[in-house]
Amino acid sequence: MSDSSQAHSFDGDPVADWYFPKLSRPQLRGLSQRSNWQGLTHIGLWLVLCLCSGSLVVLTLDTGWLIPAVVIYGVFLSFSYAASHECSHGTAFRTRWLNETVFWITSVIFMEEAVYRRYAHADHHTYTWFNGSDPQKPYGNPLSAWRYVKETFLLTFYQDALRRLIRHSLGRFDEQERGFLPAAEQRRVSLDSRLMLAIYVGLLAWGVLLLSPWPFVLYFIPRYIGGCVVNLYINTQHMCMAEDLKDHRRTTRSIRCNPIERVLYWNMNYHIEHHLYPAVPFHALPKLNAVVGGELPAPTAGVWSANFAIVRAIRRQRREPGFNLGVS
Repeated sequence: MSDSSQAHSFDGDPVADWYFPKLSRPQLRGLSQRSNWQGLTHIGLWLVLCLCSGSLVVLTLDTGWLIPAVVIYGVFLSFSYAASHECSHGTAFRTRWLNETVFWITSVIFMEEAVYRRYAHADHHTYTWFNGSDPQKPYGNPLSAWRYVKETFLLTFYQDALRRLIRHSLGRFDEQERGFLPAAEQRRVSLDSRLMLAIYVGLLAWGVLLLSPWPFVLYFIPRYIGGCVVNLYINTQHMCMAEDLKDHRRTTRSIRCNPIERVLYWNMNYHIEHHLYPAVPFHALPKLNAVVGGELPAPTAGVWSANFAIVRAIRRQRREPGFNLGVS
């Protein structure tokens, strides 16, 4: 739930009154073309990086190099988040079965059931950063320093994800979830949640009962360590931005990234552009930025600069609770 002291329900047509830059229908149609080649290239590079860094973990198991190997591998592994996110939009690949296969596998790695993730994320786009309406808005303004630490470096995500998987596996959905999850999909969410829990329990049993280090050094520990790094990127998307406004320029933040980051992050650094036109695939976001970027705020210098700005905003919010970084 949001830290915000006041929740706001979303009123009116989800599309009406939102800000959109000048973009013609032919331009949007051209930018919205999906590509198997682009998707396979990105997922292939990610798999190669995971396999190579995972091999380093195996080779350094009994040496002092294990810790840096686990950190590097964990960062690559945890960027499954980006592939899962793109697949939730159905835009990672042109071929549906490719999209759904990668979606399910990367969602298991990321630890969020795929069908639930798709519908919750669709509502996140419909009601972006509206208190009480956006199901993927876990915090608000003013944000406490402790909440920032919990969201970034502690086990908050995993605790919440595990509770949700257990609840969904028992067929229990809260009022907000029943609002965006069709009744016909709830059974599928329950079945998938049970399967995912069985996978995690099986990995734990393998490690504990057979005294094997592999489930821990190849999944649980690197997923947590790498998850902290990925959380720094997730923070940049909306944290300490304006709330309850139909203007993605003020509720959402884009950042500059180097080419390696853009590959791992599937171009989600163009986050304002993505929220304006979520049907535009990841590979076309730089082209979209070239068309509409002049009407948008300049991107923040990078992931570290964005997080430093967030920390400074949190300090300022202690004096000015209404302050946010979504300047008009």
